[in-house]
Amino acid sequence: MGCTHSRHWYRRDMHKLQKPEPEYEPDHEHGHGHGHEQDYEHEHGNGHEQDYEHEHGNGHGHEHDSESERERTPSPSLASELRLHHLSRPDRFRSGYRPSFYAAYARAARRYQFEASKYGSFAYRKNAVVKKRSRTSKEAWSRSIGYFSLRIHDSLEYVVPVSIGTPGKQLMLDFDTGSSDLWVWSSEVAGAGKYRAKHRLYHPHLSTTAKRVDGTWKISYGDGSSASGDVWMDHISVAGVHIHGQAIEVAQHLSRAFLTDGGNDGLLGLAFPKLNTVQPHRVATPVENMLEKRLIDPPVFTCKLGHGSEQSFYSFGFIDKSVTRHPIVYHHVDSSRGFWEVASTAYMVGGKPYKSRDNTAIIDTGTTLCLVHDDAVDRIYHRINGARYSNSRGGWIYPNHERLPEIEFAIGHTMYRLNEIDFHYSDAGDGLTFGGIQSRGDLKYDIFGDVFLKSLYVVFDQANMKVGVAQRDD
Repeated sequence: MGCTHSRHWYRRDMHKLQKPEPEYEPDHEHGHGHGHEQDYEHEHGNGHEQDYEHEHGNGHGHEHDSESERERTPSPSLASELRLHHLSRPDRFRSGYRPSFYAAYARAARRYQFEASKYGSFAYRKNAVVKKRSRTSKEAWSRSIGYFSLRIHDSLEYVVPVSIGTPGKQLMLDFDTGSSDLWVWSSEVAGAGKYRAKHRLYHPHLSTTAKRVDGTWKISYGDGSSASGDVWMDHISVAGVHIHGQAIEVAQHLSRAFLTDGGNDGLLGLAFPKLNTVQPHRVATPVENMLEKRLIDPPVFTCKLGHGSEQSFYSFGFIDKSVTRHPIVYHHVDSSRGFWEVASTAYMVGGKPYKSRDNTAIIDTGTTLCLVHDDAVDRIYHRINGARYSNSRGGWIYPNHERLPEIEFAIGHTMYRLNEIDFHYSDAGDGLTFGGIQSRGDLKYDIFGDVFLKSLYVVFDQANMKVGVAQRDD
């Protein structure tokens, strides 16, 4: 996607920066402006780089090597032993299996319940996720898509081992920054039949530290799929962090879409507490408990998503500065919706900058694709020879091995590049490839899913309502 050295106003000589990143120092937000998206060069011209940097800085903050920074970060050897948890692919995937574009897009439609725009292939209608039949008519919808293409594991999510109960039972959970429930497959699941054999089960009655508490939970989506059950308190261990008295949402009823998902044994939500579904009173999330009980210092968790188990991890209470030579820049988070939502008011395609006024984006490890507004989608694919929106295939496709433009999105006032290898999502047949960036439909915010996050190292600071982001080159 172009040369490796930056030529643009926003990060001149970024690749030469080797100094320590600013610790817990969010970049300064100056508002997002008003009006419609417009070309940056048209408004700012090509000769105003110095003015922009003088007002906003170069996006990297004030670099320093403070004593407090060293004190708040555990030694790498200790952190690696106690806080670092490598991710793994579910062992139920057959060798060489390729991700399903349809499953990834349909899952996003189910999760965020968005309506298709001119470039959207899925939406929810009458309690079903449906595929758009015609690009010209929003009312021309096919029947509900099959459950097979809705299986979450077709998207090849990352799963993490978590120990629950006494003695500890290890379950493989999907870590999800887009939700706030810790729910698991259990011995109480009704009507699971043959699906039980595909999962590790939590048996609350066999744990000596489990205690039933008042409360029920239910996760439901616009397509009618749901999971629900009761609530227990028990001990859990996550990446070497031991939490006593963690609320665990034990599955009793799972709809077919959840039953046929063989990719994980449940989910551990890492979003803000507002999204927790337990009634009549919500329960503390694992991260909330880690913070309140002072189990991690610094009070952060981090995420590095890669292309295999050896390249991927979550860490708790430790920032791994060996991941990238680029600085970690901190940005304000708006948690009013319960998500890790950040300002994203600009993007670049092939070196040309554009504004997206008032735009925001959600950092969501539970969504595979990167979903953005249609103007950005248009500009990206119009720079790729032979790219087109395929009605029959349900997404943007382009010829294999075609040269791609450099693509970057803003988080705060810093631009971050999407690595080319991650833009190539999956095979579309006939020498074509599905792009990892697709339309967000009528959503009012972008979704930065795994396709984009694989290019970044992200530090989530819930206590201070900010997120640190660094570019990665791997």
